[in-house]
Amino acid sequence: MRERTTGKRPQVKFDLLAWKELRPWFMSPAFPVMLQVLALMAVVFLMLNGLGIGPGLKVDALLTLRKTNLTTLVIWGLWWPGMIAVALAFGRAWCTVCPMELVNRAGDGLARRLGWPRLRLNKFLRAGWLIVVLYLVLQLLVAGLSIHRVPHYTAVFLLVLIGGAFLTGLVFRDPRSFCRSFCPAGALLSVYGRYTPIQLEIKEAAVCEQCLTRDCVRSENRYRFDKRSCPSLLRPFNRKPSDGCVLCLQCAKVCPYGNVGLGLVSDVAPVRQKNLLRPYEAAFVMVALGFVSHETIGEVGWLEGVFHVVPTALGRLLPSVSFGWFEALWFLFLFPLVVWAAISGMGYLFGHRGNLRSLLLAAATGAAPVVAVAHFAKAAAKVASWGGFLIFAVRDPKGIETFHRIADGTLTMPAGLLGLSTVGWAILALTMAMAWKAWRGARQIPAESVLAARAGLVGAAMLFGIVMTIWVWPISSTF
Repeated sequence: MRERTTGKRPQVKFDLLAWKELRPWFMSPAFPVMLQVLALMAVVFLMLNGLGIGPGLKVDALLTLRKTNLTTLVIWGLWWPGMIAVALAFGRAWCTVCPMELVNRAGDGLARRLGWPRLRLNKFLRAGWLIVVLYLVLQLLVAGLSIHRVPHYTAVFLLVLIGGAFLTGLVFRDPRSFCRSFCPAGALLSVYGRYTPIQLEIKEAAVCEQCLTRDCVRSENRYRFDKRSCPSLLRPFNRKPSDGCVLCLQCAKVCPYGNVGLGLVSDVAPVRQKNLLRPYEAAFVMVALGFVSHETIGEVGWLEGVFHVVPTALGRLLPSVSFGWFEALWFLFLFPLVVWAAISGMGYLFGHRGNLRSLLLAAATGAAPVVAVAHFAKAAAKVASWGGFLIFAVRDPKGIETFHRIADGTLTMPAGLLGLSTVGWAILALTMAMAWKAWRGARQIPAESVLAARAGLVGAAMLFGIVMTIWVWPISSTF
């Protein structure tokens, strides 16, 4: 591989691809395929492990079984929280090992080999709106059917993901069609992945400007097993924030000048510019604010009682409908509507004079980093609460024997790894730090959007700052 430099300071600092200990692995044909294969094997095992377990059990029993069964413990107690943490720290690194990308590519490869005609993703799908819809559907199923508590339902969810990834590869000819338009975690990863300085980026723009072959985008390289041009049809020499890069490192492997790096990226690099969120990303933030509020408030009993006043009242009016559906209606739609109405009013008071669409887009951009940190707070609290069950779930993957031993008192339920107050202190400090950084960073977005962005930031910081303060200093109540 030829190296070419211009003498200018590179955009990538502490480049992981330059480390002798890591470079052979990153540049190996086995990366990232081997990681995806191992992840797929784990997902299939968890799917088989959960099938048939849990339907028909009462709520109290499921509250314990969800932690003793390895499938629900790993998916909802470790993997989902871990994905949030990884997105904040390392961007879309989960996409690098995600088995759904491998399954989707297998479906695409089979369809190309058979040569049958396929569809193109339409404008609605390319815009990411279905991702937001699927995220909403997932949260509705969690609230209404408690799929996160029933191992069997979680197993069916995994089966649907695998089947959907393969089917979309067969039906659509767009590369990584599942990742781009159908992954229920796609918006989360796209938004939260913006806030880490660890990114993939070219080292020196001048090297790419002088490159004659552009191997990273050549169509002839697209379907090779390794050293391919970007499988997502991105332009590595013209990165944009949250552009869908899944860190497969194919561009780094195929670049003849070794001009692609992965590590701490300069604030002035294109991939780290403070652009406004895309409309579907803003919609996700607006919904996520309600869901994250529900999750973080739910850690404090009396506060959860206050938060649930509205769905409880609705449940009394229609007792034949499960409370979970009213709960979902509240935290996914009605509560966010109230909060964003208040933020919109604040934006107007701050001086924003654009239309409502521009106000909400900017406000969601400002609120997003605080929502992301608050989501991480819930993730950390869940791992702290559920992590102690892992050793039991590994010994008894189906969790039935462990569940019965806890129920009859022969096994003591493991204590949490960390107290809620400890987690709260750390997240409160992180929230304030992120809010301060976002306040300063708002100056980089279009001038007409700054006031609304700061209104969103202040509104989200006030909401989650209060919740984290209650975590730190619990207030007794008779609610």
